Amino acid sequence: MALGRTVRVCTFAMLVASDAQASSFQLREGDPDWLANAFAGTAAKSYDAGTVWNNPAGMTLLTSNEIDQAANYFAPGIRFSGNNIVGGKDVPGSNGGNGTPPEVTAGLEGVWNASPDLKFGAATETPFGLRTAYPDNFVGRYQSLISSIFDLQLALAAAYRLTPHLSIGGGPVLTYFHARLTQAINTTAFLPNAGDSIVDIHGDDIAAGYHFGALYEFSKGFRVGLDYHSRIGVNVTGQQRIAIPQAIMAQSPFVAAVLKALNQPAATQIALPDDATLSTYYDINSQWSVMTTVQWTDWSLIKAISVQAPGSVESTPIGFRNTWMGAIGANWRPQIAPRLMLQTGVLYDEGANTDATRGPRLPDEDRIGAGAGFTFAITPNLSLRAAYLHEFPGFGDNKVDYTNNFPNAGTLVGLYNNDADVISTGIALKF
Repeated sequence: MALGRTVRVCTFAMLVASDAQASSFQLREGDPDWLANAFAGTAAKSYDAGTVWNNPAGMTLLTSNEIDQAANYFAPGIRFSGNNIVGGKDVPGSNGGNGTPPEVTAGLEGVWNASPDLKFGAATETPFGLRTAYPDNFVGRYQSLISSIFDLQLALAAAYRLTPHLSIGGGPVLTYFHARLTQAINTTAFLPNAGDSIVDIHGDDIAAGYHFGALYEFSKGFRVGLDYHSRIGVNVTGQQRIAIPQAIMAQSPFVAAVLKALNQPAATQIALPDDATLSTYYDINSQWSVMTTVQWTDWSLIKAISVQAPGSVESTPIGFRNTWMGAIGANWRPQIAPRLMLQTGVLYDEGANTDATRGPRLPDEDRIGAGAGFTFAITPNLSLRAAYLHEFPGFGDNKVDYTNNFPNAGTLVGLYNNDADVISTGIALKF
């Protein structure tokens, strides 16, 4: 039936829509040092094990084995104001409050010093993910209730110094991707007092890609780094399940039977986008360092989602745009406290969505960010780190005028007000 095809397509199509702290569902948070400088200099700093993820070529600057570990606490804010209109009437309900709960992620990087010119490393990060969750009475429940994406990646790398100035590095990347999405199905046109059924779809996959980088040192304190993470194709396989209220089963066995028939396997293919990062790092003197970053992410490769289910293949357009992020930061090592390094930075990050594609699962927009933090050397081999990053809405209104393909889902019209706070703590251990 048409209802079955529509439910299947729309739910899996929304695999590419979940809130995060960068463009679309991208995450950059992994280590306090990165947040403190608002991600400025990430591909060129090369002074700790975090370079395994940000630019593996930078491992050649490290002179000892090292392990860095971090925990990141996200407190995003996503608040909708507006209406959902079905057949010229407002859907009853609430605006949903804060549509994204707090989350915690972790990062781990390690480097083994095989020789002065040859290094090996490994890193585990969560570069894509997070979650939106609205209450059952959200006015946009026919577009979205829960959107949960989790992506864990393991990067292995080797680095080699080709010349006194040039180093290269790279290796494979393995990813585990899991998604769960829910939303309500509007059957009030047939059964006005029976309540909403809930469609719940979930799936996962393991896939592989690669990353590589290059680092050029103009002098001991001035370097430029270029890093590339490849796109990774994910073949998501899972199940679609429909929760049907007792009132629907009692009032209309036919509608209940149609909904029950949607309990079936489903699969789709999506691409986690590739990105390229160019960074600089410059030691002005023994106290001050400055750094910059420009990053490009290939979101436009997600043009459509094709969903396969028993007996059918359906396609839904997505329409993301490529994005740019720019950041500038500084580190200060005060003479009166030689074991302390204070850090700060600012960024501007484009959103992958436009006014035409923005919806409740992904109320993405341009963002301005400011970070601050510190690194304190407890001993010559053990450092404590902490950082705070706040992201503000970018320029322009974050308008929503969104309609999906569900029958009687309506059009969600209004504004989103987004921000985010991230706190990160960690340690760096040399041995």
